[in-house]
Amino acid sequence: MPDLLSVAASIVGITVPALHGTRLLLDDLNKIVDAPNVVQTLREDIASVGMALQSLQTIKDPEWENLGETIANQSKATIRNCERLCSMFRGNLQRWTKHSEGRLSWHDRAKVGFFKERQIKAMSEQLQSCKIAFNSAVGTATLYSSIRHTHITEEIRKTISTNEAEISKAITLTASQLADVEAALREARLTVPTHDQGQNNEDIISSVKQVEEEQAALSCSRKLLEELLSKAREDVIAKAASESQERLTRVTFGNNNSGFQVGIINGPISGISFGGK
Repeated sequence: MPDLLSVAASIVGITVPALHGTRLLLDDLNKIVDAPNVVQTLREDIASVGMALQSLQTIKDPEWENLGETIANQSKATIRNCERLCSMFRGNLQRWTKHSEGRLSWHDRAKVGFFKERQIKAMSEQLQSCKIAFNSAVGTATLYSSIRHTHITEEIRKTISTNEAEISKAITLTASQLADVEAALREARLTVPTHDQGQNNEDIISSVKQVEEEQAALSCSRKLLEELLSKAREDVIAKAASESQERLTRVTFGNNNSGFQVGIINGPISGISFGGK
């Protein structure tokens, strides 16, 4: 198994370019002063996923160790997919608005507001899915951090239950979105460009590529959520809490359990034998 002590640093390393990508896309969208409503919504979703990425950077190495290698790797893959989505959509946006400078031209406004509405809405949904996955990882990591030096209280138990329910709900939503995207992908691959649709070959190709990226991003988010759900169960967290308590209370006397050491122990002592090896 790779050294999990380096996971936090590696997560930060791949989060930085992803954050940069969201900011570049947001800057481009903010330059459109009379954007349609779907674009306004997209701005909000980009800002939200940016905050989720920043929160992901706060997870420390001990929590990544609790979450495990699979979740760490799946988180990295989801971050990279998010970055690719933003980069591809930014390229499409620049092509869609090539007739405009700041204020959308009539031609570009019609294209963005009508012909590309599905792609813009789909992009918002993918970003929302990424945000939910990232926030679920942060929430689950926070739970593990909260039980490191204490037993599971009733309040923590309620938080565990809420977190588990939210992840389950997110998995259901992501599965539904994935089914819609797969249907859209089949349709996009069969689409024949026509002048009446205001499309050309470049539009069709970019549309198919974007839907393929959406499919990959949703699949990745679902896998991450499923792994998080397996770690968010109360029995799994309780086991981790018990193991943490055992590590805190374990006492060793000298080399090979012989000899003498001095210290202060608060509370009762049990399970310790004195004498020869």
